[in-house]
Amino acid sequence: MNSVEYVAKILKEEGVTWMSCYPSNPLIEAVAKEGIRPVAFRHERGAVMAADGYSRLSDRKRFGVVAVQSQAGAENSVGGLAQANADNVPILALPGGNPLDMLVVRPNFFAARTWERVLKRAEVITRADQTGNIMRRAFHALRSGRPGPVLVEMPGDVCGQPIPDNAPAYASPGPALYAPSAGAVADAARRLVAAEEPLIWAGAGVMTADATGELRTLAELLDVP
Repeated sequence: MNSVEYVAKILKEEGVTWMSCYPSNPLIEAVAKEGIRPVAFRHERGAVMAADGYSRLSDRKRFGVVAVQSQAGAENSVGGLAQANADNVPILALPGGNPLDMLVVRPNFFAARTWERVLKRAEVITRADQTGNIMRRAFHALRSGRPGPVLVEMPGDVCGQPIPDNAPAYASPGPALYAPSAGAVADAARRLVAAEEPLIWAGAGVMTADATGELRTLAELLDVP
C-alpha cells in the first residue's frame, strides 16, 4: 500500500462517502477502490465550491473533500479556498504536488506555501511513513477551533512510495474544545444586561454548536428583537 492508497483508506475510515475532484490526481482512482464516490467537475473552483456547500449543509459537522491536480489545478482552487476561509467553512483539500526535489523550484507551483495565508492549516507529505500523522493533524484541525479549509499537498514521487511496516498507524482525532474565560463571559453578560439598545450578532457558529435554543432563550431574556 502506497501513500495515496493510505490516504484513501483514511478518508474511508473517517466516513467520507464522496469526493469532488478535477482530474488528474491518483487519489481519484484510489478512493473509488475504497467505495468513495468521486464526482468530477469541469473546473477546480466548482469542485471546491461543491465541497464548501456540503460542509455548510452539514452545519460543519461533516467535511467536504476535494482533490485536484498539481500546478494549475491547485492554482485554480484558491478562490474557493479563500471564500471558505473567510466564511469559516471546513474543507479538506488534497492537491497533487510536484516531485519533492522540484517543489520549491520556480516556476513550479507550491500550493501549501503559496496559499498558506488563506488556509487554516497546510502541510506537505514529504515522507510516506508520515502520511498517517499528517492526515491525523489535518482532521484534528478540521474538528477543532475556528473552522476553515485544511490542505495536504501530495507530491507524486513521495505519495507513490509504499508505507513502511513500522510507520505510525492512523488514529482518528477528537476535537479540541476552546472557550473564553469565565471572567470574559461574565463581563459580556453584564454588558448585555446593562445595554440600553442591546444587539446580538449571531453567526453560523450558533448552528454548528447546536445552540439555537440557547440563543432564543438569551434573546427573550434580554428582550432583543
